[in-house]
Amino acid sequence: MEIDPVVVLADELRETEAALRNAVRRYELNQAQENGEAVNTLLESLKSLYRDLAETRPTSAMGASEMVRLAAQRLPFSLSRYVSHFHEVADRLSEGRREHADLVWLRAMRAALKGGACGEQGAKAAPLLGLAIAGAARPVVVFRAYGEPPQDEGLRLPH
Repeated sequence: MEIDPVVVLADELRETEAALRNAVRRYELNQAQENGEAVNTLLESLKSLYRDLAETRPTSAMGASEMVRLAAQRLPFSLSRYVSHFHEVADRLSEGRREHADLVWLRAMRAALKGGACGEQGAKAAPLLGLAIAGAARPVVVFRAYGEPPQDEGLRLPH
């Protein structure tokens, strides 16, 4: 089974952000040209990763949880009271629990953010929630292989 592409991108994003923090610390200590170039390179990488994430549809509940967390980071300050609820939903999704109430709530929040009442930050979070909903609502297919049960020498099955 392939891993969700959103999970891979989110891991790369966290690693790049950590590298950027370290590069900024080095640049603050020594404003050498190579330190500044490293910061600029990492900023470009972050920009590219965010663009890729905004265009990638999650294929699992785990990928949807990453999208919900990203959307929570982009909420306007006026909606900060909902951040903990976003993280609770993301926690459930990362455990593989897709609850109907969470999907309904996410759809309502996306509609509110998309409506424009929450400003530019809300408009940036709405598409991420749309992708998260698409990933979380995706049906799970369980494949079970069928094969003949092993035959025991003493047991005969009637035909």
